[in-house]
Amino acid sequence: MVTTQLIRTETLQLAEMRVNDLIETPLEARFNRLVRVARRAMGTRVAAISFLSREREWFKAVTGWNVSELPPVRSLAMAVLQDSTIVAVADTLRDERTNRHPLVFGSPRFRFCAFQPIVDHFGHVIGALGAYDIEPREATAELLDTLSDLGELAQRELLLSDLGSLQKTLLAKLDASRRQALLDDLTRLWNRRGGMLLLEQAMESIRRAGKRVGVCVVDVDDFKLINDRFGHAMGDVVLRKLAGAIVDAIRPGDIACRLGGDEFLLLIPEVDAEELSAVMQRVRDRVRSLVISTRAGSVRVTVSVGGTLADLGSANGPDEIVHLADEAMYTAKRLKHESERVPLGL
Repeated sequence: MVTTQLIRTETLQLAEMRVNDLIETPLEARFNRLVRVARRAMGTRVAAISFLSREREWFKAVTGWNVSELPPVRSLAMAVLQDSTIVAVADTLRDERTNRHPLVFGSPRFRFCAFQPIVDHFGHVIGALGAYDIEPREATAELLDTLSDLGELAQRELLLSDLGSLQKTLLAKLDASRRQALLDDLTRLWNRRGGMLLLEQAMESIRRAGKRVGVCVVDVDDFKLINDRFGHAMGDVVLRKLAGAIVDAIRPGDIACRLGGDEFLLLIPEVDAEELSAVMQRVRDRVRSLVISTRAGSVRVTVSVGGTLADLGSANGPDEIVHLADEAMYTAKRLKHESERVPLGL
């Protein structure tokens, strides 16, 4: 009995360590895609992938709900998940586990929730794929099968690393609290400090292995008009949506950061000029196709993108490289109405 308890304690500690490795990591397109597919497939208001620790529920990807983390007392997943079994609450007001929950009798007033647990190698629950709605609904066999299948996909994705060597190297050096200091609270991208640390790593890989890296600056066109017309809260929504669109447009292993305000920094490892231009064009196209719904109507935005290549022949440091990309971005902004070409500051 004592041995069993010790093993249980050890494996729970390992599970907690695994969760801490996953918390405070940047947005990833593969998880963004999964929650969008889950929301459409199940027809729910919200879909999310989150990780569960003793201190909080932390959302890796979420669509339909503006949330990044919750304390345990506000987590519906923690309220209803007991083990690794899928669970659904058809009407939260009629279930004793949820009828007094703050997310049920308070905003957003969820009336339905369902969760497919995500487990580690020991079978301990470390997260969940969740579906939420503001109306009661039947937890049909089809809905639960869809949730189960997508949860399995999310769990398999966790076993694969899609972040690229630069981000993996930096994450390996940092615990959750130190990662938090390098991530932007609003967009869930690396912040300026994190981006510059990653660029320094990239410059080191250039010196050590001769690898090239593309550096791009992305700036929202006429962002002040959005804030003036819709307010700063809506401006924040636009920036969050833009961050997701940018992450979805770049390649696995590429890096997106928020420099500050409405400017973003992209680091694109191991590219030539043509490949870098293609990535930049995809970012522009993806953002142009983005439609953000508001009570005052739909908002569309465009961005100007400029970039440069750093290689062994470059004598510039990280700050100078970003400055070159920034100058190329302003050239793009000036030429926006004259040409659809993306300037590349080589």
